[in-house]
Amino acid sequence: MKLIAKIVIGIVAGIIIGLVAPLWLVRALDSVGYLLGQYIKFVIPLLVIAFLAKGVADFGKQAGRALTVGLGLAYISTVLAELLGFGVASILLPKLHIANATLATAIKIVPLVQIDIPPIMNIMSALVFALVLGLGITWIGKKTLGNALDEFSEIITRLVRKGVIPLFPFFVASVFMDVAAKGQLIPTAKAFFQVILMILPTQWVWLGVLYLFASAISKHNAFPVLKTMLPAYFTAMGTMSSAATLPVALECAHKVPSLRKEVVDFCMPLFNIAHLPGAAIAITMSAMTVAMLTKGGLPSLAAMLPFIIILGFIEVAAVGVPGGSVTAALGILETVLLFDATGLGLMVALFMIQDSFGTAANVVGDAALTVVVNQVIPPVADVTVVA
Repeated sequence: MKLIAKIVIGIVAGIIIGLVAPLWLVRALDSVGYLLGQYIKFVIPLLVIAFLAKGVADFGKQAGRALTVGLGLAYISTVLAELLGFGVASILLPKLHIANATLATAIKIVPLVQIDIPPIMNIMSALVFALVLGLGITWIGKKTLGNALDEFSEIITRLVRKGVIPLFPFFVASVFMDVAAKGQLIPTAKAFFQVILMILPTQWVWLGVLYLFASAISKHNAFPVLKTMLPAYFTAMGTMSSAATLPVALECAHKVPSLRKEVVDFCMPLFNIAHLPGAAIAITMSAMTVAMLTKGGLPSLAAMLPFIIILGFIEVAAVGVPGGSVTAALGILETVLLFDATGLGLMVALFMIQDSFGTAANVVGDAALTVVVNQVIPPVADVTVVA
């Protein structure tokens, strides 16, 4: 069963339990949710260290102007997409009459048992350590530590695939059980529906911006490329994974006559892991909605700007599996925006419901940036291919 279906089942099951179960049972089940939340928080720094450090080390080994231009474009696109999401949410959310602090002012449900699992370090320490480790491996050029990092990354990849993502439905179920038990189901569901209707058009608008930019740089209409990429768009909606969609995306991009093969082979895999504007828009707009529900108001630009800057950077570490983007972002949602377990659970649910559209936007946006790199990097015979 696909993850999105399990998430939906978890939401429904949590709501039913929250509406009909006695308080003692809700508190008992909430203990499980609390433990899951602690476990997920423990894994986040490990994920950042494993994937961000490996990404920096791997990118550092690939010298050349194409890499610099590609990573710069990916980061700028992701951050600007977040700012677009922030702007749209800032304008529209106050007009949707979402009940401010709905969950913050509701009755408190305390788990019967609370078992804490402290992370080995906070998210910012993990971020800095990952950068130091990745750059250090690049500088010294030795294989031992690099191989160890590859193996550690593989361990964490399997942990995320087998031991974190599969637990999301249960974590989300516990959150919605709390929401229902607190009597705040209707305003929360209304907010979810409204923000999803905002996220999708915003992602499409950003795709339009990217292809307009590609048209301007290449001095040719780039929108036929978007049409060629539609099979990859719909494949991504089904797989909910940029990595799983990469073979289809490469096949589509190779059909564009104006794109050189070596540029496609280099850029599409690079952007597949480093360019996530659709996911970034969804995370940004979802975070602002959850902040309204749990904190009573929209975050200011001053409060969101550090989050936006760090999210654009940390999304390079996002695992190429369903839910990888929001998993990588949970740490800064907690430390920068100060979300509690309820806020994190709502973020997972809201993000996963629309994840297929975000993944599709990521993949199709990659082709637009490939058009740009194809134009600004002159043809060479020995472009390095990223595996």
